[in-house]
Amino acid sequence: MRLTISFTLDDEHDYKIVRWLRNLPRGEKSKAIRDALDAHLSGNVTLGDVYQTVKEIERKLQSGAFSAGAGLVEPDGADDFERENPDIMDALRNLGK
Repeated sequence: MRLTISFTLDDEHDYKIVRWLRNLPRGEKSKAIRDALDAHLSGNVTLGDVYQTVKEIERKLQSGAFSAGAGLVEPDGADDFERENPDIMDALRNLGK
């Protein structure tokens, strides 16, 4: 049995979803939507989930919601981290692009 379910999108608020759907090849929208919903329901973490979490942490840091606590060790400098982990830094810079 096939079941058809429809829903609405706002072209301004849901622009990322609308753009994604419009760029899918003809005949692949239903499968892509099923795959996305299945991944969400099964708890799989996506790059989008990671990016959203990083942005939330960034907002909290900027607002002063976090403070350094006892036992927190900070690296000597960001430059050292970047030199030692260029692949990780490149991946972080490209999140959400």
